[in-house]
Amino acid sequence: MKAFIRYMTTAFALWMGVSAVPVAGLAAEYPLRIITDPIVTRDGRVTITLHLRNTGSGSLHHVHPMFHFHHTMSHMPMIHELKPGEEVTLVNDRHPPVVRVGSYPVVAMVNYKTGMDSDLTRTQLHTSSFHYEEPLKALITGDIRARHQENTDTSTLRIALRNDSPSFKNVRLMLLLPPELTSRQFSGMMGFTIHGGQEKHFEVPVTKVAGRPGGEYPVHLLVEYGEMLKHYSGDIAGSVYFGPDWGEEPFWPQMAVFVFLFAMLTLALARRWRHRRQKS
Repeated sequence: MKAFIRYMTTAFALWMGVSAVPVAGLAAEYPLRIITDPIVTRDGRVTITLHLRNTGSGSLHHVHPMFHFHHTMSHMPMIHELKPGEEVTLVNDRHPPVVRVGSYPVVAMVNYKTGMDSDLTRTQLHTSSFHYEEPLKALITGDIRARHQENTDTSTLRIALRNDSPSFKNVRLMLLLPPELTSRQFSGMMGFTIHGGQEKHFEVPVTKVAGRPGGEYPVHLLVEYGEMLKHYSGDIAGSVYFGPDWGEEPFWPQMAVFVFLFAMLTLALARRWRHRRQKS
């Protein structure tokens, strides 16, 4: 009986941990170390070297990296298996040549599986940048906050942008989501004008693909604009959390554990109270 109580107590503690801490979804562990090393020639040709290293204790399978540039996407060859401690180097020279002086974003998105026959695909995003002739810092800043709608696979990204300069900017935005998430309202690029000192707010509904687990997913918003034949870029990072799906992890067994432990605690306190009363 004591062993059973200890078992139920452990189960209750685990349940409490799941309730208090975000579920370990795709973004809970990052066994893949991603490094990008860009080189830009004088005539604006770009070559990006991608280093991938498995820092985890298990093999990674079907590792598929791709690059998101400022307006294009380039797929890299798939790596069938990356063993623990193993590192691979890939070279991408498909970035469009750059002509404007300034900074440009580079986002490496890598999909992989932790098991050979697993249906679950994990995603890691790595953001970096390079400059052509002169590094320029974007004066458009902001933040991303997410609001999850309970018992649904939908969250809303609340995006705030601020123009910290005295002049207006014609900005282009690209929202990068892992393949587990979709957004019908923001599937490509968005552009608008933001005046000097102005702050803009807008919301973007994001939906989790059916069958994917709950957890925390990374999101990135690329911000770019041109001014006086110069190019500026910035990256606003955020995350969106989808709570546990009680359809995948039943709620009633967990509630039964809580009720059982509450009853056991009440019974123990009642017995102790009666025992003290009999002594007195």
